[in-house]
Amino acid sequence: MKRRARISPKRLIVAAASSRPFVQAAAAAGFQVVSADLFSDSDTLRHSHRSIRLPYRHGGFDADALRRLLFPELRPDDTLIYGSGFETQPGLLAELSTRCTLFGNSPEVVAGCKQPARFITALDLLGIPYPETMLTPPARTAGWLRKRVGGSGGTHIDTEVSDSGPGFYFQRQHTGEPCSLLFLADGIDVLPVGYNLQLLAPGPTMLYRFGGLASQAPLPPQTKAGMRDAAVKLTREMGLRGLNSLDCLVDEDRWLVLEVNPRLSASFGLYDRARQGAELLRSHLRACAGVLEYDMPPEPARAHLIYYAPARLRVPQTIFWPAWVEDLPASGEWIEADAPLCSVSAAGDTAVQALALGRQRLQELEQIINHLSEA
Repeated sequence: MKRRARISPKRLIVAAASSRPFVQAAAAAGFQVVSADLFSDSDTLRHSHRSIRLPYRHGGFDADALRRLLFPELRPDDTLIYGSGFETQPGLLAELSTRCTLFGNSPEVVAGCKQPARFITALDLLGIPYPETMLTPPARTAGWLRKRVGGSGGTHIDTEVSDSGPGFYFQRQHTGEPCSLLFLADGIDVLPVGYNLQLLAPGPTMLYRFGGLASQAPLPPQTKAGMRDAAVKLTREMGLRGLNSLDCLVDEDRWLVLEVNPRLSASFGLYDRARQGAELLRSHLRACAGVLEYDMPPEPARAHLIYYAPARLRVPQTIFWPAWVEDLPASGEWIEADAPLCSVSAAGDTAVQALALGRQRLQELEQIINHLSEA
């Protein structure tokens, strides 16, 4: 009988652009949590022993602010896990690893996955399909996208590709639905956690802005098998460990790999209910240590959708938030137009049902926010 790896509860540092689902899971798993993210929202504060609010700059954490605010908090016996915010500067992860124990992919793995030339070479070597990609602007720009190296959240994607410069690459547009595979890896093999739909919330100047996710994506079996096979190949080639997310574009039975996110991803939040989130976090830590195991029964499909502020507004001191609203901002806080205000969650027997309820709740939330604006 296989011996189960044990992770002893201790102080856990959680650093991510939005840390709330990881913090909730860590607290449920028995860790004393220090959170570090952009929002320090009410949900995160409630589950954190201490919370540090970090500013963002150019698609990642402000390096100087992170060193000033987070470094003094770290102890040699702390464990740190991380989500988005480091892809543009993986060297920050290397600095953090000298001050505490880093659980997740190494800074070198993150850098390799987020360097287009290195990643494309790996995809070619492994025979994994992907959109035509160039490191310099194409001669004819129609039908191409410009992406910032290390970008996340879709705000780094632009249809204006005539301007180039350091830090950008270019991909041909394709039809299809963005989907992802959340998986655990131990450097050799993978365990799929879930196949998810990825949703867009286009803004005036951000056509590909991330809008949310839904679990139990209704994908053909051969597509799921292909995505899993790609995850295994990339795990062995890049040395992936812990939780990772493989982003793809799916058009019926055709699929193309867009990128791999070698860190905790937003799709974790689809699996953080009750015991499942705590067990998934423990599985992440075990996989980082080389032990691949995760055994949780499937839950109903879940949707998690982001609500962006329609205009600059101040959160009232007294407001009734429905139970299905998450990532709640602090009372009295100013939220800029088009910035994330909060999110809504919904469940259903299928992804379609969960999404329908989630979109209905977004409309209800919009009515609440409009009422606040008129008051």
